[in-house]
Amino acid sequence: MRELRESNGIKSQQKLAEIIGVERSTYSRIEGGQTKTISSDILISLAKLYHVPTDYILGLTDIPENTGYDIKELGLSVEAAKNLYSKQVNPDVVNELLINDKFASATRMMAMYFSNSIAGFLKAQNDLLDSSYDILDTLIKESKIPYDKDMQDTRKKLKAAKLPKESFEIDKIQKQLTAAVREIKKKLVNEVASNVEGPKKLEFEIIEKVKESAYASPSLTDLSEEEKVSVVKNTIMQGIIAYADISEEKMTQIDSLVKQIALLLIEIWKEN
Repeated sequence: MRELRESNGIKSQQKLAEIIGVERSTYSRIEGGQTKTISSDILISLAKLYHVPTDYILGLTDIPENTGYDIKELGLSVEAAKNLYSKQVNPDVVNELLINDKFASATRMMAMYFSNSIAGFLKAQNDLLDSSYDILDTLIKESKIPYDKDMQDTRKKLKAAKLPKESFEIDKIQKQLTAAVREIKKKLVNEVASNVEGPKKLEFEIIEKVKESAYASPSLTDLSEEEKVSVVKNTIMQGIIAYADISEEKMTQIDSLVKQIALLLIEIWKEN
């Protein structure tokens, strides 16, 4: 109680007692721990004054931030709150989305999209491009400017610069959402790896490295059979080498095994 009072710039118990409307002696006993009870009025007054939950004042939690928001304060519907509480919606995923900057940006874009404010801006921009095109067209027809290659390119650029409002807005929103999901996946992958010990951790990291190397590999479509095997084999080997402490003799044995796996994978891909 003393720390809360002093951190909020209230130097004396007398001043604090005046603010919450109690006798100094009453508050002094509370702050000094000389009373085991506190009235609900005083408790609520202190919680409002310090902007902390009542449980923090009572010593039932170490978290000073208020986490007991009314769902209306959070902007949630009753149905949304029910889905979170009943875990019909995964609260861990929702939590990661809510603290991700790119997801926050996507929600702002969606709000603007739903309000049609972006559509109005894009219409004005497209109208300006149409007007510019029409002016050039008129000047060309009246032979006031030459219809040379530069002018042809200019007309093409004006046409190409027009933006279809629906696809443009949705495309930007999708990119932000995709970026947010990728960031969250990367974060969760790192957390899983840090929580797994021993051989399991090594196996997890090797798999992730193999996946990472595979995504960076060139398309196999135009490669010969031998080149395909080499790319797949090297991709798997890079994942193993990156994390496993294996002798050269063991690596030689693994090499032939990995080659067989690569051949098998390529055969499976052919069938699919």
